Amino acid sequence: MPADAADSNATPVPAAFDQSNLTRTVLRLAWPVVIQQVALTTVQLVDTFLVGHLGADALAGVGLASILYWVPISGMMAVGIGATAVVARNVGAGNPERAEVTLRSAQMLALIWGLAMAAVYFVAAEPMLRIMGAEPAALDLGVDYMQAAALGIPFYSVLFASNACLQGAGDTRTPMLIMLAVNLINGILSWALINGLGPFPEYGVRGAGLGYFGAAIAGALLAAYSVLRRDSVVHLSPSKVTSIDPAETRRILKVGLPTGVEQLQFMASFLLYTRIIASLGTTALAAHQVALRIEGLTFQPGFALGVAATTLVGQALGAKRPDLAEKAAAAAGRIAFVFMTAVGVTLMIFGGPITRLFIDDDEVVDIGRKLLLIFGIALPALSISMSLGGALRGAGDTRAVLGIMTIGVWGVRLVPAYFLAIVVGLGVPGAWLAAVMDINTRALLMFLRFRQGRWKRIDV
Repeated sequence: MPADAADSNATPVPAAFDQSNLTRTVLRLAWPVVIQQVALTTVQLVDTFLVGHLGADALAGVGLASILYWVPISGMMAVGIGATAVVARNVGAGNPERAEVTLRSAQMLALIWGLAMAAVYFVAAEPMLRIMGAEPAALDLGVDYMQAAALGIPFYSVLFASNACLQGAGDTRTPMLIMLAVNLINGILSWALINGLGPFPEYGVRGAGLGYFGAAIAGALLAAYSVLRRDSVVHLSPSKVTSIDPAETRRILKVGLPTGVEQLQFMASFLLYTRIIASLGTTALAAHQVALRIEGLTFQPGFALGVAATTLVGQALGAKRPDLAEKAAAAAGRIAFVFMTAVGVTLMIFGGPITRLFIDDDEVVDIGRKLLLIFGIALPALSISMSLGGALRGAGDTRAVLGIMTIGVWGVRLVPAYFLAIVVGLGVPGAWLAAVMDINTRALLMFLRFRQGRWKRIDV
């Protein structure tokens, strides 16, 4: 059968999917995600900044607690990625009623996960921080922050799921606006509660956790308002808010659980990777941390284009248009490659001055310059890994992505990092060279998996 005939019998592609200009479609979806992700990662950075004037113990306590929050975030990502892919399939198939069922199920899953994590983190805050190696003074302050912030986990979890469903339906601007509001509210509340401004008592470090909690409530309410609106791209009926559909829940978990495992094992491997670098001394660790902050900003566009690919591939496959899904993924990949290659060249040329913006220490700046030079080389491959990884997730091929990540971080990164940094004596640059090997390996495997085309036939 000719391709045109096959296309004519396919389910109509959603109106938001501009087939005549896929580049415009990808960029329209991606740019709000960049801002949203920066806002999301900034929430706890703001708390860290605001408690900085309370002393090193406060800073250490909040910093360790922030690392521990990777675990609940992994669960949020599992539900979020599953919900995005399933909602995209339903919207692409022209079934908004089913998309609402997905939204309800995702929110209930997120709430259950959030409540469980809040209970664990509130009760076990002290032993968890002890395991992380917190000193006595930092431990007490970290517990204060962690127990207060734990109250916000269920609200952030529901917020994350709601935003993921909106993104799957093609609305990335509303989640962006919500996260900007959350960031602003968190900053104002935390500042007031830490320092006792206006009618608020002076809570110190605990105030930062309470600000996080308050911002989470505000974000969850804004998300609820967004999906309860009649004109929302995925609408939630007030009378059915608490109902959950077993079949739709299984679809979400089928796609999402491998993503949760992927994030947890990456967290574990990253902690070991950081331990290798920490053994090289304070200066080496400082340079590593500064370079990581810069790195985190540079790959946000790649992450955003991966989200755009997830949405577009899911919607196209829901519309029974695998040809269009492939074109959308390729468009996201091209944009990511061009943009992140340009960023990589910039890091390679101006790595030293960029590092000095964060710290004025000649030795740290020199190491940071080398690290950014090495990372700049990896950015083109990272663009492929992130964009095609997003496409595979949108197709529901999350088990393959999990396998590729496992091979990369455990088989390619950790052992070479130790060998190059410690045995060969290359220091932190050696560990970062191992990370580049990991990134390039993942990019190659993602590309090969995508080219195989099995993702086009996965039933979600």
